[in-house]
Amino acid sequence: MTNMTARYALGFVLLAGAACAADTPPPLDIRPGMWEGTTTTETTGTPAIPPEILAKMTPEQKAMLEARMKAGPKTTVRKHCITKEELNKGLMFGDDHGACQRTVVNGSSRKQEIRIECANSGIKATGTIHVEAIDPEHVKFSVQVTSGDGSHSMKINTAGTSKWLSAACTSDEKK
Repeated sequence: MTNMTARYALGFVLLAGAACAADTPPPLDIRPGMWEGTTTTETTGTPAIPPEILAKMTPEQKAMLEARMKAGPKTTVRKHCITKEELNKGLMFGDDHGACQRTVVNGSSRKQEIRIECANSGIKATGTIHVEAIDPEHVKFSVQVTSGDGSHSMKINTAGTSKWLSAACTSDEKK
């Protein structure tokens, strides 16, 4: 499976995390600096992949995508630098190129709940993001998204935690 296909299949998780909009909640009460996040993502259903991407995939790539979808939950650990500016303007965990509309359901410096609706290449997704700052150095979050194109539907559930590592960020781990 190509990186492009893998990114597309899980792309709505990244889009779902993009929490910057006109109705941005107050900044989370967390420390800027280097953070390490652990996420577990589980998908069910069939991803809606645009025909132009599907046409470019080899039978082996299609089989790998199908096997990956059946593989069960996937856990990843990533480091990310969060600047004070990002906290003030709203965290961006992905770039949706304006394809998502966000509604802050509840927003405070400790907890945020954001409803999302996205549309991109004929695929629609809706979901909810929950973020909680346990303390200035620990965050937990969950994302539930349903996406589809009318004939294919996929549910993506992600849960995770992040912990602050240091005030200093290394250049290779910035966005």
